[in-house]
Amino acid sequence: MIVTASELQPKYQNLWKRGQLSVEQKNWDYAVSLLLPIVKEVPYFLEGRKWLRLAEGEAAGSGRKFSFGGGMFKGGGKKDPWESIADLEENVFQKDPYSVSGNQQLYDLALKVEFPELASFALETICKGQPTNTKVMHTLAEHYMAHGKPKEASRVYADILKLDPKDLHAGKGEKDASARASIEGQGWNTGDINSAKKDNKEANLLEMLNKQGRTQEQTESLLAHFTELYNQDQKNINYVKSMAQLFEELDQTSTALDFYQYALTLNPGDVALQRRTEIIRDKAEDLYIQQMQAHIEAYPDAPDVEEKRAQLAEVRRQRASVMINEAKSRVERNPTDKALRYDLGQAYFNSAMYTEAIPELQQAKSNPNIRIKAILMLGRCFEKKNMNDLAFSAFMDASKELAIMDNTKKEVLYELALVSEKMGRQDQYLEALKEIYNADYGYRDVATRVESSYT
Repeated sequence: MIVTASELQPKYQNLWKRGQLSVEQKNWDYAVSLLLPIVKEVPYFLEGRKWLRLAEGEAAGSGRKFSFGGGMFKGGGKKDPWESIADLEENVFQKDPYSVSGNQQLYDLALKVEFPELASFALETICKGQPTNTKVMHTLAEHYMAHGKPKEASRVYADILKLDPKDLHAGKGEKDASARASIEGQGWNTGDINSAKKDNKEANLLEMLNKQGRTQEQTESLLAHFTELYNQDQKNINYVKSMAQLFEELDQTSTALDFYQYALTLNPGDVALQRRTEIIRDKAEDLYIQQMQAHIEAYPDAPDVEEKRAQLAEVRRQRASVMINEAKSRVERNPTDKALRYDLGQAYFNSAMYTEAIPELQQAKSNPNIRIKAILMLGRCFEKKNMNDLAFSAFMDASKELAIMDNTKKEVLYELALVSEKMGRQDQYLEALKEIYNADYGYRDVATRVESSYT
């Protein structure tokens, strides 16, 4: 019954991806505008509805006023249940995503259309907005039990007992739900064969995880399987790291970061995991900066555009400072690692600290694996400091070491051409551009530059 992201029609796929990206970048209002049409047109797309509610909740919490009460929504009447659900999304949840009356109506309507997962979501939303509402929590626990989810019911009953240890109904419910979950979890109803199947399934999944060239649909399917395993054992480091990797592959950067950070709490001594977490954190912050920049460019005449530019400048300043400090720390832990020296040099370069970057990059170029990258950035540092003769020498050295005309060599030659032009060396300028022109006519503006030299 539930529609997955991979099953969405092509016309909704782009909206969904843009909506996810907006959520990850905390552009809440824009995310709502993208996700709402999908949810209204594809009502069984529960994942989309959850992301929509997240965006609505964050938007409400970041400035909009909303309440957990409110009057009863009158849009239902004799309408088809799905029409009433769409009305709730349009007229209630955008203003008050945690509305008790709205979510209670959604729960009733979901049961009418035999969509128990949506009914669960409605009650879960109320509980999120009102974490001490034990009446709704009892309803949610009973709903879980009625639809074969004793583990979830046990958790809710346990939460009720934390709020009211004298709640006898919750005490009995928690014991019954735990017993039922234990029976199902141990496989007592089906024998040891299911346990063997589970172990074999896990081994196959781990093998698929390391397989190259998966399609997006295969990756999403693999994530669904690991989610199932994770829900059974949330402290299994292999499951957590696998989900982090899969969310990363699906470009769900914010969620991937959450799982990488959780994995670090389970295994804080894993240096490789720590570095991967830092990389994903950097990527998430870069995406946020890109979103801010795109918003400013899209609305250059907005009344608060100067304020937003100032905010963006401050975010970039803080980001640069953090990256430099992190790179410094890694170098201090392992001062002989030339790749870490390159990272520090790059962090300095990105912060326009070219003088500080130069000695780090000079050390980094002794690593053959990153030598060309280091020389290229070193040349750029010299060029930024207007030391054009040194920049010319750096780019020339890099070009000589590159035998194949790949993207890296094209980039080196292009930089060589630009600095030659600055120095008035017209012959070297054209020679470098023509090398690129002969291999790749469409590279940047090379064709225009070369052809204009003949007119």
